[in-house]
Amino acid sequence: MNKAPSVSRDNGGPSVFRFKATLYRHPEAEETGFLALNIPKAVSKNLHGMTKVEGTINGHPFRAPLEPNASAGHRLQVNKAMRRGADADEGDAVTLAILGSEPDPTVPADLRAPLAASQEAKSLWKDLTSMGRRDWIRWIVSAKTPETRARRVRRTVEQLSEGKRRPCCVNVYEFMLRRVQE
Repeated sequence: MNKAPSVSRDNGGPSVFRFKATLYRHPEAEETGFLALNIPKAVSKNLHGMTKVEGTINGHPFRAPLEPNASAGHRLQVNKAMRRGADADEGDAVTLAILGSEPDPTVPADLRAPLAASQEAKSLWKDLTSMGRRDWIRWIVSAKTPETRARRVRRTVEQLSEGKRRPCCVNVYEFMLRRVQE
């Protein structure tokens, strides 16, 4: 694509990389129906260590794994749901906005004490990936009322104590969409 990728930052949040790419059929994915797109090198070099990215493709939200490509960069597999949401097919140019890496999430103050009080919850919390902890925190902070937030803090500790690694009903795209919208 002709236009160079752009990058923006949102008040200390993760970088947002915006670029265009063309969907192509990868030879290894012939029977799966997956298409792929190559991440520009200028973006790829900033995604070091990331195995999964969040973003939008033609405005459609996604969370998907990155793969190495032949040019020592990254490739993104675009599945049927992503293609439908983006209204795109093989050979089409699509517009992407991808969030760069985020720092490890900080435990909200109202979760710290309840989490520390439960050995089971605290142990599982430490075992979660950054993305797993981020999902729990996003679920808590997305509450619209203090009562709902307090209930979610309680449920987080209960569910972690029961061995649940992900919240049941977090909208994983909510924060990402707020960050990538222009």
